[in-house]
Amino acid sequence: MAMARRFTITALAPALLIAVAVPAASAATGLAPAGAADATSSPSTPFSLSGLPAQSRGPRAATTPVTSGTHPSARLSAGGVSTGANVNVIGGNDVTQQATINGVNVFTCNPGKDTAQNETTIASSGSTLVAGANDYRLYEPSENRYDASGGFYRSADNGTTWSAGFLPGLVRANKAAPGPYESAGDPAVVAGSNGTFWYANLAFDRTDAANSVAVSRSADGGKTWATHFVVQTPANQGKGLFNDKEWIAADPSDAAGDTAYVTWTQFNGSSSAIVISKTTDGGLTWSAPQRVSNVFTNDQGSTVVVGPSGTVYVTFETFHGSTDAVAFAVSTDGGATFTTRLIAQVNDIPSPLPGATFRDDSFPALALDGSTLHVVWSNWNGANADVEYMRSANGGAAWASPVTIGGGPGDQFFPWVASRNGTVYASWFNRAGTGDTYTIAGAASTDGGATWTSPATLSTAASDVTTGNQFSYPSCLYNFIGDYSGITVDSKGIGHSLWTDIRFDALDPANGGADQDPYTATISAP
Repeated sequence: MAMARRFTITALAPALLIAVAVPAASAATGLAPAGAADATSSPSTPFSLSGLPAQSRGPRAATTPVTSGTHPSARLSAGGVSTGANVNVIGGNDVTQQATINGVNVFTCNPGKDTAQNETTIASSGSTLVAGANDYRLYEPSENRYDASGGFYRSADNGTTWSAGFLPGLVRANKAAPGPYESAGDPAVVAGSNGTFWYANLAFDRTDAANSVAVSRSADGGKTWATHFVVQTPANQGKGLFNDKEWIAADPSDAAGDTAYVTWTQFNGSSSAIVISKTTDGGLTWSAPQRVSNVFTNDQGSTVVVGPSGTVYVTFETFHGSTDAVAFAVSTDGGATFTTRLIAQVNDIPSPLPGATFRDDSFPALALDGSTLHVVWSNWNGANADVEYMRSANGGAAWASPVTIGGGPGDQFFPWVASRNGTVYASWFNRAGTGDTYTIAGAASTDGGATWTSPATLSTAASDVTTGNQFSYPSCLYNFIGDYSGITVDSKGIGHSLWTDIRFDALDPANGGADQDPYTATISAP
């Protein structure tokens, strides 16, 4: 999350398109010690921790970004999109928060209301969908509160029906398969070869500074999971080193489904550099984390994907000089070295948006289809937030100029993108007014991103943040709905969007009102 900055408006000059190759993750498979990423001194990072879901920051007055800009609208395709029914993924598996447990008054802002699930992620393999979210159904006694864990949700019928569970080995409150930490967050799910799914999380303690990056792997289509840790920072080091905002990618060139990469932000002193780690044994061990770039070290919000021949691609937001930008990194040697350059300016949207109470961001999201790369992010145009899109049809060697695929009145934010066989889908949050109510919109391209349909509304009901879950006890604020949304494309070319929804439905307690639930809907192009 970007803090407010003061600097002069400076365009992303060609001279800033810096390309540099630096050593990155080694091929070693030994479990990396905490803090293994060697950091050199750098200017103070402009980004803030986001890995303590709904606790690390309260809302503040919206600040107008110091940069703004517009891009031309995308060329419109002739057709539109079809949208499917909205499905509550958590369904009847949610939990109603209790005011007292074992005679103790619980630190909750939401007694009688169902627990929250937010910050959604989704992946597809065959007819199986696996989704994830920050899932607050578990009560943690050491905190005396309901706290987040790695919730997973599985559908074997392309999203018609869903089951729900918790990843093992993450948090202590999961009595069936406890882990060492109080909380987990920043979920990231991806499908791999041979029916595998990978699910990355942060796991950490709120009562001390211990924190980690965890990866769970399923070899049976998301039915069962095994969890291992990429890095674990002990409490006595955690105040100086925090691991945040991770993402994961499976390597499709490994037919066995044993190779994956994780990127994340390491807040280490005055820097917040993106680091990467690799496994080649199904997640049992991971290489020591190494920086993706030693030039761009004030970063946040990375996404990683891997091409069919094993090429690794990473995007993230970086603050360089006086400008935020989308940084793009590529490795053709299995993550040993990366070449990194800036491909577009980012005009950060205010956090919160004017009139809103919840935090947001402008982190880019990345998708890959063959050799075509797709990037989306939310951009401030001087009056409101737009969803911008850009693509490279040759593996990142050259990039088309950004275009707007979600614009017009109001604010469009938290976009995600997915692509398969030339069909590209993007979905995002749409705030038509100036308050806390939003819907979900999406658009499609059937020609690899050259043209796009007009946006369509995917959600069948609006979400009002001020009717949902409150956070930051005892302040009890409507300040968190997650930091991103998710979308994937199944084997039939149908998109599945997943978002944080806040509507009152038949599954909610009569007197509890609406709560944050993960909802999904399909989007399909003609």
